[in-house]
Amino acid sequence: MKGKISYKKQKDSRYVMYETGRRYDKYKKYNVVSRICIGIQIPARPEYMLPNENYFRMITEGERVMSENEQEALDEFEFERTQAFMVRDFFEQMYYEFQYHSRRQPNTVLNEYKVRKLNRILEPLKEMMKEEPGAEWLELIPEPVEEEVEGGGTVIRGMTYSDVMMVLTQFRCLEGEYFQKLLIG
Repeated sequence: MKGKISYKKQKDSRYVMYETGRRYDKYKKYNVVSRICIGIQIPARPEYMLPNENYFRMITEGERVMSENEQEALDEFEFERTQAFMVRDFFEQMYYEFQYHSRRQPNTVLNEYKVRKLNRILEPLKEMMKEEPGAEWLELIPEPVEEEVEGGGTVIRGMTYSDVMMVLTQFRCLEGEYFQKLLIG
């Protein structure tokens, strides 16, 4: 039936397919459906899709008209996606910096400023990936604590660069899978 909508799931993305026709294959002795992709479902709002050029060519005869709700869903999706990639870029830069320091100074305790800056990136990243399997094991970096020791001195206790790299590597494993889905979808 020409115009019938169906869905094709590929990895974690759900593509919206539009039936353009059928042709009889005399060797297989059945009809083969001809479909084209007209968009992809927006994961946060499955009743809407992100249309592609085929949608505008096949459905709207070239007119790029969307309802207000569809445009709002599309704008929201694009904004979230842009924000996610910006956080990812910050995370990647921090990851490489800490990787460098963990090789040179593995047992050096992080100062409070670096912990705060790192957690400002990890918090939104953890929030974005909260639905991913394994996200419940992601932890933020605890702030260093200054303790008094016998003899009147103080010592700073906190995570070292090598400890932080272990946490960042956990984030990086999940982050890679999450952003692969975001790129495809």
